[in-house]
Amino acid sequence: MFQKSLALFFCFMTMAISAVFADMAIETSVSKSRVAVGEELLLDISISDAGGRISKPMISSVEGFSYYSQGHSQEITIVNGRQNTRSVFTYVLIANAAGKKTIGPFEVSVGGKMYKIAAVEVDVTPSGGSGSQAPSNASPYSQGPVVAPPPRALPQDGVTNQDIFVKAWLDKDEVYVNEPAILTYTIYTRLSSTYKGFEKEPVTTGFWVEDFPPEKTIRRTEQILNGSRYVVADVRKMALFPTQVGAFTVDPGALATTVEVRNRDDFDSFFSYNIFGQRSPMSSSFVTQVFLKTLPTQPVSLVAKALPEAGKPANFSGAVGNYGIESSVDKTEAEEGTPITYRVRISGNGNINTVDTPSLPKMDYFKVYDSSSSVHISKEHLVVEGEKVTETVLVAKKAGAYTLPPLEFSYFDTASRAYKTLHTSAHRLTIKPGTEPENQPGSSTGIEPATGPAGLWPVEKGDVGVLGKDIRFIKKTNEKKTWIAQRLYQNPLYWVLDLLLLIGAFVFLFLSARKVGDARDLRGMRLRRSHRVARQRLRKSEHLLKKGDYDGFYAEISKALYDYFADKLNIPAQRVDFETIATGLDGKSPRPELLAEIKALFDELALGRFASVEKSDEEMKRVYGIADRVITMFEKAKLK
Repeated sequence: MFQKSLALFFCFMTMAISAVFADMAIETSVSKSRVAVGEELLLDISISDAGGRISKPMISSVEGFSYYSQGHSQEITIVNGRQNTRSVFTYVLIANAAGKKTIGPFEVSVGGKMYKIAAVEVDVTPSGGSGSQAPSNASPYSQGPVVAPPPRALPQDGVTNQDIFVKAWLDKDEVYVNEPAILTYTIYTRLSSTYKGFEKEPVTTGFWVEDFPPEKTIRRTEQILNGSRYVVADVRKMALFPTQVGAFTVDPGALATTVEVRNRDDFDSFFSYNIFGQRSPMSSSFVTQVFLKTLPTQPVSLVAKALPEAGKPANFSGAVGNYGIESSVDKTEAEEGTPITYRVRISGNGNINTVDTPSLPKMDYFKVYDSSSSVHISKEHLVVEGEKVTETVLVAKKAGAYTLPPLEFSYFDTASRAYKTLHTSAHRLTIKPGTEPENQPGSSTGIEPATGPAGLWPVEKGDVGVLGKDIRFIKKTNEKKTWIAQRLYQNPLYWVLDLLLLIGAFVFLFLSARKVGDARDLRGMRLRRSHRVARQRLRKSEHLLKKGDYDGFYAEISKALYDYFADKLNIPAQRVDFETIATGLDGKSPRPELLAEIKALFDELALGRFASVEKSDEEMKRVYGIADRVITMFEKAKLK
């Protein structure tokens, strides 16, 4: 028994060490290494077996290209108990200048640690020479290079914000958590200009962001503002999904453009140029000056409301949008021990990345193995939609007729502002007995010989034969070695080693049993860890405060409080708000003082994270003190 326990202990230790030291792989690839001006290529950044939270990659340089994010997909595969993950970030790049171009390098944060990724080289060829028509499949952002004589280049101050500016605006001022708001960048210009992307990336803390691809043709209109005529075009759109309740102020960043100034200021001649694109080959020749122009934006505000409690289903997991669900099996008849793949597909409009697939109930006659899940996103027509496919492998333990029950999936419908519950189909399975093993060969009588213990075939007796006539000398045993081997138990080191191994085996079994108990008692585990995790994050926020990291301090202390209350009340972090906390407290708790402190803390965090006015060190220390008191008081409070 001891040897079996010891073997099990070392087996699990080997598996644990292998899992800890699994190698993370980061790869980059492009769909083609040679493109023409105006053509598109796909850039994939793939991160495998990350073992931590992955942030969106940061691209430091895309000179000569316009680009936008096509989305993020994730795959999870479990084979023989080993889980492999793969996250792929896809970008569409559109070449707008010929020559050998370098895309990157890139940086990505995995588990809080920053990794650098090497750059990718692409050869961009001219689109067909001077005066040739642009290819029919050219992107709306396809732009030929505009070169001005260096001695004639104007300083950037030569163009004012009245000549060209950008407005960032949201299509909604108020949404529910996980409901998208569309952020649009609209350029107003009186000059020929080219959109080059972000000069300063937007700050979208508290949001899941999805970029939209550009439209096939940029729609331009004319508007009269303050007596001046402008050409107006939407150059970029993205969907912002708030991940928690609160009032947000979003910094949309700044856009980079090139501005072309000609030697005569005739607005009507401006239309001989393709704004945001190439010069028309039919236009007359001008002497131009071209330079970079940065277009700043004004912050935009958005209020994210908590989802209504009325009518919320018990199995609701936070899905918001408009979805459908279906299930299927790869076979309805199988033998014992044969795997059956159960496939669940959820599709529709919304943040499909955050949708949880409902799980099958416990089934005594099946072994259940998680196989894989994948997410595919499409963002055509300014709608984020896609599908999430989860496959589960079922292996029947016993023959018989079984029914896989339908699954329930609930979501909040943004169109009707109500909760909806969908059901999958039930699946009838017929499990046949396994194939019997064939008779042992070598018997022509058809009579099966008797078997011994555990089904082993007995060995037939044979006559004793002479193997050889050489003399086999008997070798004497080394008496000294025999004495040592017989008295090994008298060596104290032997017993110390046995005791250590026995203690290690019991510790391992105890920790394994505790982990299994924690997995079964998820609420108890969250309660036990809540205070410890919150204190760790408070210490980290205190460290950020000493370093003077303003944004990091408020982000870390907000995460500490929201996760702490979520663990205490056994709810998702997205549902944490003042009303939910007040409802979760028992009537015998010191409600007025505690609730006053919590409300004051939430107000301070919202103001600190989303207001544009920076706080002093004294105010940040005061916020830290309130958070410390709230956690201490809440630990003593009674919950319902």
